[in-house]
Amino acid sequence: MIKHKIISLFGAVSIIVCFTSCQSTGKFNIDAVRTLTGIQNGQYMAAYNGKDAAAVASLHTEDVVVLPPNLEMMKGREAVQDAIAAEINAGATDLALTTLDVYGSGDLAYEIGRYALKVKQDGQIIMQDSGKYIVVWEQVSKDNWLIKADIWNTDLPLK
Repeated sequence: MIKHKIISLFGAVSIIVCFTSCQSTGKFNIDAVRTLTGIQNGQYMAAYNGKDAAAVASLHTEDVVVLPPNLEMMKGREAVQDAIAAEINAGATDLALTTLDVYGSGDLAYEIGRYALKVKQDGQIIMQDSGKYIVVWEQVSKDNWLIKADIWNTDLPLK
């Protein structure tokens, strides 16, 4: 009986030690994360609207997962670059991202927001889209957050 209690106590202490040693030692600063992801969103919009798919892709982790509407799931930075290039070549432009809120802990944060963009052909707007998104950000260095996962969907009705 005493041997069983000692083993149980040792197990409980081991779990507590493991749990506390695995905790991040730095305090999560949501205001800093909002600022840094806001900067990244600004770079994303500038690159997208500047027709630079490679620069957009560089704002994603190597193992990013993207879940676009009405398409297969994409994995990896190269797939993102190809998809963004296809969107740009189809006339997508004037992307605007608006962050509604950011939450997080440790080295992950998630952003909830809205987007708007236009598709132009020969300088004329042929379509306007708007919708909502969730982005999971991963802290890859002290002041650098990259997109780890992205999902969005349109507010446009099905036709």
